[in-house]
Amino acid sequence: MRDENPGRSGFDVSVLGLGAMGTIMAQAFLRQGKRVAIWNRSADKAETLVAAGAHLCESAEAALAASPVAVLVLLNDEAVRAIFDAVGVSRALSNCTIVNYTTNSKEESLALHARVNAAGGQYLKGVIVAYPRNVGHPRSYCIHTGDRDAFERHGELLKILAGHTLFLPWDEAFAFSTTLHAQLFASMVVFYEAVGASHHFGMSIPETARRVLDASRFFISDALEDAVRRFESGNFAGDQARLDVHASAFEYLAEAMQARGASIPIFDAVCDVTRSAQSMGYGDQDISAAVKTFAPEAAVTGVP
Repeated sequence: MRDENPGRSGFDVSVLGLGAMGTIMAQAFLRQGKRVAIWNRSADKAETLVAAGAHLCESAEAALAASPVAVLVLLNDEAVRAIFDAVGVSRALSNCTIVNYTTNSKEESLALHARVNAAGGQYLKGVIVAYPRNVGHPRSYCIHTGDRDAFERHGELLKILAGHTLFLPWDEAFAFSTTLHAQLFASMVVFYEAVGASHHFGMSIPETARRVLDASRFFISDALEDAVRRFESGNFAGDQARLDVHASAFEYLAEAMQARGASIPIFDAVCDVTRSAQSMGYGDQDISAAVKTFAPEAAVTGVP
């Protein structure tokens, strides 16, 4: 269905940008019975969504004016600004909440926030911690910042995109998003490193990958849970396995993989961290004491 001038009251949400993520988001809204207006620079990407009941708007301005909430999933900040610069868009922003999932910097997003507010609208910056395949998954996460009252008003709608929706102040949201993604992607790459190293032992990469995944689920989850408890309490007693014990084991593991010709730059860095923690006098403490090499004062006191 194609609407050239839909009324804002007629739709629940608009989605602008129909790449992999935008398309999945629009589909998630449709599955929950929401009336969805859509727009994309290339209209042919909208065909499947239109067939599913979405309303294709002729312009970005029309899509912004169609709903009380407009979700932006565009290529970059330049693409967002190009839309906002179009004639008539400022009027469409009035009384509209923009939820911007487009990747951009804090400074770029703050500028958009001010621009939307000046036009009489509200702004939320969103970071969805999921690949498109997991949009709407009950265990997925999404971090938001911006206008808190807009988040509270539209929170139920946003939960369609992620089972856990979180609102934080600007500085905290960007700090958390940055450190979270650093940890997530580092975990992914060290998995690739370990599985790749198995090839040098004559093992099957697909088979090893499955075994590592299955064997590590509980161990890693438990280790991180225990580390959080220790950070909260400030108790780094080496009652499970001291950092010295880990460091010794790490050296054997690194030597075994290097002897086979495996490239292990990430695990080499892990060994460097444990050696550094030992040199700082934390060898008799729990492995989680390694955090003190990165944030010594906070880790020692247990204070955030």
